[in-house]
Amino acid sequence: LTEGCRLPVRKRNTDDWIEGEIVAKRMRGDGSFQYYIHYIDYNKRLDEWVDDHQLDIKKVKMPSSASTGNKSSAARPASPPTLYKHVNRKRKIEDTNGHGSPRSAPTSDTDDTPTTPLCPPSTGSLNQGSYDGLTRIKNIQQIEMGKARMVPWYFSPYPQELCHLPVIYICEFCLKYLKSRTCLTRHRMKCKLFHPPGNEIYRKGNISVFEIDGRKNKSYAQNLCLLAKLFLDHKTLYYDTDPFLFYVMTEFDQHGLHMVGYFSKEKESSEDYNVACILTLPCHQK
Repeated sequence: LTEGCRLPVRKRNTDDWIEGEIVAKRMRGDGSFQYYIHYIDYNKRLDEWVDDHQLDIKKVKMPSSASTGNKSSAARPASPPTLYKHVNRKRKIEDTNGHGSPRSAPTSDTDDTPTTPLCPPSTGSLNQGSYDGLTRIKNIQQIEMGKARMVPWYFSPYPQELCHLPVIYICEFCLKYLKSRTCLTRHRMKCKLFHPPGNEIYRKGNISVFEIDGRKNKSYAQNLCLLAKLFLDHKTLYYDTDPFLFYVMTEFDQHGLHMVGYFSKEKESSEDYNVACILTLPCHQK
């Protein structure tokens, strides 16, 4: 069985057999294989690793020569043309402002967070078409943020050494990512934030909205983009957050103001867009 093969797959913890495509495979310690499956006509957030006994190899369809040369388009339709138009326009803006040089992950001033560059590398942005074979595979198993533990839906380029951990811990106030609960506890003793940085522009009851400038609060904005990429498949990830404003909605309790969701927009949009990305964290979705 190779990448691109299609065959019936029994979804984990169910008795349903669904046609799926093999995106990748890996060998386990006992010599058996696991396969990363994209279920045809299903959202990519349902992709998962399955064992070989969950595959019906009697009905396998080998990839054609055409699909072998273009595996990324075989399992899902291409992104709408408007997305690429949007991406290309942003790249032109970056080039004119001198922001086209490679960037790495936001780094920390403590030893709690690994500081190796993100993978895959980026030249200002990471879109769906770039490094598609890698970005199609979810790389984070779970995140814990405040009282909520969430299973990510999509790939996000967190540092590689975090990807093998069962859980990544995220400070719910500054959004810094940490490798263990011990590191998070130590970080919370140093972190002085109890709400997002920036200006509070709206309040009603226990709900507040903060405006964050991507230039003035670069580290927070970059961490916010990494977090959002876990739940937004078609989000274009920019390490240069200077051209954007972020509006974070929070909910207040005795411990602070906790993030519920956010939206972002360009400070100056040549096409008069008023929203770039919008997300409600899954733990607050109903």
